[in-house]
Amino acid sequence: MDFIHLLVANLKKRRSVKECALQFWSIKGSLFFLASSSVTAQVIPDKTLPVNSIVTPQNNTRIIDGGTIKGSNLFHSFEQFSVTTGSTVLFNNAQNIQNIFSRVTGSSISNIDGLLKTNGTANFFLINPSGIIFGKNARLDIGGSFLVSTAKVMKFADGFEFRTNDRQTKPLLTISVPTGLQLGSDSGAIQVLGIGEGLTAPSSISSPTIKNNDLTGLRVQLGKTLALVGGDVSLAGGSLIADQGRIELGSVTDGTVSLNPVAQGFALSYPNVQRFGNISFSQKALADASSVGSIQIQGNNILATDGSAILIQNQSSHPSGSININATGTLELSGISPKDGRFNTILRTESLNSGSAGDINLFTKNLVVQGGAGIGSRTYSDGQGGNVTVNASDSIGLLGFSSFNPFITSSIINSTLTNGKAGDITVSTERLIATDGGVIISLTLGTGAGGNVVLNVVNSVELTNSIKLMNSGLDYVPSYFATTDFHAGNAGSLTINTSRLIVGQQARITSSTVGSGSAGSITINASNLDVSGRISSSVLMADQDTQQLFASPQSPSGNPGGIKINTENLSLMNGGIITVTNQGISNAGTILINAKSISLDNKSAITATTANGEGGNIFLNARYLQLSNHSTVTATAGNKGNGGNININADILTAWGKSSITADAFEGRGGNITINAQGLFFSPDSLITASSKYGINGTVKYNIADTKIYPTQLKAEVIPIAPEIIPVCQERVGIGVSSFVVSSTRNLQSKPNDLMYNNIEQSNPVPAFNNSHNPKSFFSNQPTQIIEANALIRDSQGNFVLTTSQANPIGDNASLSASSCFSGSQ
Repeated sequence: MDFIHLLVANLKKRRSVKECALQFWSIKGSLFFLASSSVTAQVIPDKTLPVNSIVTPQNNTRIIDGGTIKGSNLFHSFEQFSVTTGSTVLFNNAQNIQNIFSRVTGSSISNIDGLLKTNGTANFFLINPSGIIFGKNARLDIGGSFLVSTAKVMKFADGFEFRTNDRQTKPLLTISVPTGLQLGSDSGAIQVLGIGEGLTAPSSISSPTIKNNDLTGLRVQLGKTLALVGGDVSLAGGSLIADQGRIELGSVTDGTVSLNPVAQGFALSYPNVQRFGNISFSQKALADASSVGSIQIQGNNILATDGSAILIQNQSSHPSGSININATGTLELSGISPKDGRFNTILRTESLNSGSAGDINLFTKNLVVQGGAGIGSRTYSDGQGGNVTVNASDSIGLLGFSSFNPFITSSIINSTLTNGKAGDITVSTERLIATDGGVIISLTLGTGAGGNVVLNVVNSVELTNSIKLMNSGLDYVPSYFATTDFHAGNAGSLTINTSRLIVGQQARITSSTVGSGSAGSITINASNLDVSGRISSSVLMADQDTQQLFASPQSPSGNPGGIKINTENLSLMNGGIITVTNQGISNAGTILINAKSISLDNKSAITATTANGEGGNIFLNARYLQLSNHSTVTATAGNKGNGGNININADILTAWGKSSITADAFEGRGGNITINAQGLFFSPDSLITASSKYGINGTVKYNIADTKIYPTQLKAEVIPIAPEIIPVCQERVGIGVSSFVVSSTRNLQSKPNDLMYNNIEQSNPVPAFNNSHNPKSFFSNQPTQIIEANALIRDSQGNFVLTTSQANPIGDNASLSASSCFSGSQ
């Protein structure tokens, strides 16, 4: 199954999964919640303020009056603070209050499973170092931003500190703004529980993410901040919603978090934090700051699993905010929703209008994306897609596929489905591993241009496959990096910079198109490059499913991009291939490889082929180029296309084991092969051809500095100066008077019917052709049909033999042969 068909199958079947139980990971907050859920929830003021809080029960509502006012700030202090299931706690503040600060000085956890409400547009702050749990029924009706924390101290601009362990009866309160939260190693956890129904599965792969508008969860007003800062923070099916606003999640075990006022409320920063805690999303948890909102998450280990989502969906005409995640340890995305199997874990931004999608910026020590989870930005409009930037100091692992469906693979994908440009993908790390379906892709499914992909990897990039599938139609789920066009947009470029690149069997690095847009170029800069899979830039025919899904044309008209490789050592083995291919109507692309050493072994190939257009061009520059065991370098063309050109510059060129260098054509002219080398070593069964089956042959030119023969274990021999076989007729010629001319600087045989020998075992170099010297030539005019000398063979002594005989030609395709002018009329 080729890349395009595999990708289409992937896109079609991503929603076709079965229900299955899936274990979910939870931090210590889960046990913490179970231990505390039986506590009777209540609101009990303490007596630590100049004016203490007053709680008045009214049916199922507790009304909180009193508290101490300083300017536009209102301070409350509680011994206990919880909201029972289905009940309401109303802070009955005056309309001029801008900030409500509440602290819990007792040792009990705050369990909030009802409605928390304030008057006006005041921001609400709640700190309880013992811990805070939001139950499945927790709701917010807050006019301003909402910030909860398990900090012990809230700091203010004038130096005042609102402390949870301060029992003095009349503290000096402040009118200034809050500037920070101080947390310690004993800071409690924050947990948000929910039913995990924040998203609805789209009807098709071309549909954007569908949000459940009936979902409540923890939701703030438009353009406000929703912030949770605790020891550990977990969302188990819970939802955080801040349309056009900000979501701030922080886990801190030692240090002070800075609060910075912004238009949307508060932005948090962590310059004075020594240690971070853990943050988890599980059971289809959701963090959603759609439209022009922003999301920032800061912790040590950050985990999202079970079909959870971190999402910004821009439905406006203004640019979206970004998703920024900073994990000092590991950032891990994993798995799929356990109950319905319809949602994979995602980290995504989308554009549904003219406003651009948000960028995704990830900073971590290790990034792990596994079990079918995905990262990426999409545009469904003329808005531009967001850029994805990943900085992982140690490693990135894109590992495997969903246990429900092998077509749901672990991925980083940017895409455009209409006319907006897809965002770029930039990855920087020490080591990158993609295995068993791990992919990085830039897609254009409409008219918009695809984004560029740049991978900067210090140590190594490995694409491998190890899991063999049974009864699935696939031998493996391949890992690949790709830029692809399905319709009319040009695919982006793909660049890889690394010390070592390994492309394992079934793995692929590819740029491709099945439409009218062009495939992107591929550039690889690697000290060492090992290929047993495929590196390709291709124009491919779309199958019927692809044509129906993406309106792809029946016959692609796009052009393949080129492939450029700069490396110290390039090794192709076990069928490894580097290729530019065009199955459509246009020409093939170009392959340029600069290396110290290039080795092809065991049916490996470097190819530039076309079905109808001109064959591609191949440029190989190396000190040492070796082909062995049925390996090939070829630039061929089908139908009426002319063969491509092959230009080789090498100190030493060797070929053995039925290997070949070819620039052949079918009806068009054969290509041109130029070889500049210090030494040329070919075994008797290897060949070089530039022929055309029904057209005019191409040329093979040699510039060989050293014409001596050197014995090798493989008995490879030097070709000093290649004899040229030139047909004197054009295309298909009938019977008539023609001439056959052979020119040489050597003595020729005296009889036209004798074989002409060129013994290469001589010890003296063969002089280059000199125009001032009249070579001996032989002319033969015959009134009958001429059977050309059309084959170059070796006899039992290893001599080149120019003959009309087809017995024992060099290799299987008559090396250095000129096809007969009469091949079509014999």
